[in-house]
Amino acid sequence: MDKVIQNLKNMEKWIAANLRRPAKFKTHYDFMRLAVEVMNRCLYLLKLGVYSTPDAETANVGYAQPEAIIVGHMVRLTKLYEGALIHISERQVELARIFFRLILETAIKMAYLIKAKEPTFRNFIFDSYRPELEMLQELEVKGKSRLKPIEERITQSIKSRMGKEGISESELTSHKQRGIDGKKFRQLCEDLGDDGILYLYGYRESSHYVHGDWQDIQAYHLTKEGDRYVPSLSFNDSDPRLACPLTRICLDILSAYLEWNKSDPHGVMTRVIAKLRELNTSLDEGHESWLGEEYE
Repeated sequence: MDKVIQNLKNMEKWIAANLRRPAKFKTHYDFMRLAVEVMNRCLYLLKLGVYSTPDAETANVGYAQPEAIIVGHMVRLTKLYEGALIHISERQVELARIFFRLILETAIKMAYLIKAKEPTFRNFIFDSYRPELEMLQELEVKGKSRLKPIEERITQSIKSRMGKEGISESELTSHKQRGIDGKKFRQLCEDLGDDGILYLYGYRESSHYVHGDWQDIQAYHLTKEGDRYVPSLSFNDSDPRLACPLTRICLDILSAYLEWNKSDPHGVMTRVIAKLRELNTSLDEGHESWLGEEYE
């Protein structure tokens, strides 16, 4: 614990020393070098947040299922962020962009679940078994003739998982809601007070890179020569317009998670998170200003 406290103190000093630097940057490389350093520190805070617990008992025995669902989202978010950081560091923006929507979706669901009542968690579990229900129904139709060995194993595996959850096929069949509490992602955003920015300019815009539509294909995977196109296997570089929003999303939800989990009672981590967020904002704004000068 002493080492962790010292690491957090060192991080505060580092943030203070770098807070005004973005206003002086003159090159893309300067911005991205600091952006990656900020991301590395954000990742450390995320991992620290995952392993922080409200008390010794929880540290020893773990979380009950409803709480575990939120903790699992925090773990997923941390792994996704590390994946994004790896590809940003490798200067592979087309791969890093895929993580943006996954991270945003995880963060929004997590924020919604933090405020949710107990029935929501059961609905969340039921909804996650919808693909398995469709497989079971299809296999039952085939079973009237004959199931292949692999299909029998799939059936047994699904029923075993459902049994461990205490879920019957009839319960799944009667569960008609799709999504958390029957809400689509836009509704989740609206319930959290989003005025459309996160949904339209985050979730919807990033669908290009998840689904690989024409905008993604022509921007990153083809090179236009005259009126013809040729394949391009080279990767494109990233910039703070991706790195900074990713970091802001993760720092914000980490603060909410620590408050929900009561695992930062003295606000030590929360204070460092706020300062790193300030640096991340300074970097984002400095880069936007620099872009404005470049395009003048």
